[in-house]
Amino acid sequence: MFRNMQHTRWAVKPITSPCLSALSLLLLPVSGLTFAQAQVEEVVVTAQLRAESLQDVPISVSTMSGEAIDNYAISTLQELTTYIPNVNINQGADTPNLFIRGIGSGTNEGFEQSVGMFVDGVYAGRALQSSVSATTDLARVEILKGPQSILFGKNTIAGAVSITTVKPTDEFEGVAEGLWDPELDEQQYTVILSGPITGSVAGRMAVRHERSDGWWENVTLDEKGPNDEEWFARGTLRWEPSDRLEILAKYEYGDFSRKGGPSVIYQSDIVGQETLDGAVPIPILSDRARGAGDVITSSDIRTDLAALTVNWDLDFATLTSISAYSAYDRDRVQNTDSVAVASINRTSKETFDQFSQEVRLVSPGGDTIDWIAGAYYQTADLDRNEEITDLDFSLSGPLSVPSLVFVEERRGDNNDRIFDQQADSWSVFAQGTWNVVETLSFTAGLRYNEETKDVDKVILPNPALGFRAGGATLFAIPGSGTLVSDLRSHDFPGLSRDEDSLNYSINTQWFATADAMLYASVSTGTKGGGFDAAYTGPGEMIRLGDPFTGEPTGEVIPGNDPSVLEFEDEKVLAYEIGAKMTLLDGAAEMNLALFRMEYENLQVSSLIGDVFRVGNAGEATSQGVELDTRLAATEQLSIGLSIAYLDATYDDFSGATCTVPQSADPANNPGCLREDGTNIESSAETGGQDLSGDTLTYAPKWSASFNVQYVWLLTESMELVTAADVNYNDSFYSALDLDSNTEHDSSTLVNARIALGSIEDGWTLALIGKNLTDEKTYAWRNDVPLTNSNSYFGTTEPPRSVALQMRYAF
Repeated sequence: MFRNMQHTRWAVKPITSPCLSALSLLLLPVSGLTFAQAQVEEVVVTAQLRAESLQDVPISVSTMSGEAIDNYAISTLQELTTYIPNVNINQGADTPNLFIRGIGSGTNEGFEQSVGMFVDGVYAGRALQSSVSATTDLARVEILKGPQSILFGKNTIAGAVSITTVKPTDEFEGVAEGLWDPELDEQQYTVILSGPITGSVAGRMAVRHERSDGWWENVTLDEKGPNDEEWFARGTLRWEPSDRLEILAKYEYGDFSRKGGPSVIYQSDIVGQETLDGAVPIPILSDRARGAGDVITSSDIRTDLAALTVNWDLDFATLTSISAYSAYDRDRVQNTDSVAVASINRTSKETFDQFSQEVRLVSPGGDTIDWIAGAYYQTADLDRNEEITDLDFSLSGPLSVPSLVFVEERRGDNNDRIFDQQADSWSVFAQGTWNVVETLSFTAGLRYNEETKDVDKVILPNPALGFRAGGATLFAIPGSGTLVSDLRSHDFPGLSRDEDSLNYSINTQWFATADAMLYASVSTGTKGGGFDAAYTGPGEMIRLGDPFTGEPTGEVIPGNDPSVLEFEDEKVLAYEIGAKMTLLDGAAEMNLALFRMEYENLQVSSLIGDVFRVGNAGEATSQGVELDTRLAATEQLSIGLSIAYLDATYDDFSGATCTVPQSADPANNPGCLREDGTNIESSAETGGQDLSGDTLTYAPKWSASFNVQYVWLLTESMELVTAADVNYNDSFYSALDLDSNTEHDSSTLVNARIALGSIEDGWTLALIGKNLTDEKTYAWRNDVPLTNSNSYFGTTEPPRSVALQMRYAF
């Protein structure tokens, strides 16, 4: 399975005895190895917009072939990154998180991603675009680490994920595949057809349906989850009117539904206790498979993508034009409070559409001067509407925020929270390589970008919003008279932000021998600023009113101006040196990268009250070492090994959010500081942490993987393929405040596959085991919102699964 898989991870702590037992069966044939006939397969990538051997590309690239993705039934990018060091893509609290080397965007609809995703060259910068199935009928996935600002553009400040789908073939072929996991009742069906339509036109169609009943139970509503239902289809036409011209037309459609997100509370001081209203917010302290919620969380996403790609050979260069339209809409029901009572629940609808046009010229390569030049334009429209359906903070138990409540008899029809953003950008770029001699080259690139963002941000005031004070509900704050509804509403229309950036990259590449290439690079990157979509504070004016009736008095006081929403662009200066080596006469490869990335104005998001607010940290540095190896020990036995060390810390971050224990009980939990640097002394004060020198989120010190595959030739036409991998992640944080209660434990995941297949007839029957040691892991951990009851929740990841896979290729 891993013959084409380039970068995997080796465990840096002792493997448990069950792992050793499983792997020992696969390693029995290793005795008496010889390397004379074995060769590792060459991997071709397009990381620099040309087809090149991975070993010749002077940047850090991890790849996985479409064959490997299919063999292990990997249906999400989250699963794929289990095998790749220093990469973490996961389903967060509301939107997916994409992190490379400890750098990512976090949760906020106003964010662009720090890791750009590209599918056949089309940019997908919104987090939700990575939450859908992106692994159907792929040629390969390339993960480029470090800023990729020249050839891939803005908002690739941490790296890029480049996905290449399979193109139509000149010969007729097809695949029918099914997968069934009886324990989770997971089913996956895929059909692929490809071949010629006329003499110059070929087509390809891929359709996948996937469903699962899940492993998690909502004990309050007696519902199982996550209940997934997914449909995905892609159709591609290739027209070659001449041997110099290729036109590719592609359309994709997806419908992805999930009900019952696996959220559990793993720590709390109020388990089973009633609030003053008799509610029990946390009836159980959950394990991985049991949680409690008063509503069924759900997410329904529909996607469309149409792309037209033209490749025209002009002798002196290849002209490529990529025109694309992509869109999605999402309906979501969210149990925002993460507890079993109606403390706060939301519904939201988000629509997004994007048109992009890229034109580039790429020289053939192999000349004294090789060059690439191009231009890019994009316009995108994001509309998000949110409604709070339930609100009574006091149901959550002891509170860390004011006790807000909706008084039902006063509620109006409107409770809209609107965030509409129109973004337009254009850029020009060029890169040139001077091949000084056959073994030495220098590369330099520039990209200039301009972008405009126009935003309307509105939360309509609601006359039903008040706060509890003893036995009364007040609609204005006594003393000041400020209306509670105005403290949680605003109207900021017509906001606009213009910015431009110029980034560069310089690279030196030296082939010290025919089998060893060394490189060094310096590059910069920019991630655009924007507006905080989660801001729930007051607008420019706050009305005064009667505390008991909420009637305005006609007086107003100043509130916040629109600048409170704005966050600045993020910048990076990155250094990398590396080596790519072929060993043992082609039987092995070893790649090494040492990197350092220095960030300014790092964009971060943190859970404050019931929303994830965004801002800029001061400075941060991500540095480390990555080592990847492949070995073709024999014609039948292949081994992969990878290990990564990461040191990613804040250099300057003095205004970080305090933890709930620090705010609620500062005497016993110091570290929440006033502006003068002294500790706050009571829960009535506000302050911030100084996290300078502390770790970034999603930045485990060590991540590693080991994989092994042996092919048993049973007869001339039959083979048995056995494969296993062990994947290790050190402990890390997913919550920005670095509360020790939210730390993720280190974990080791073991997967295996055994497949019987016919070499001639194209059928395969396989057993696929994932997380065989049933390791308990979380994609996300954070404070339970609103409460200071020492309560914490997490989004759990799947338990052990064993599935039967059947495939017929013809």
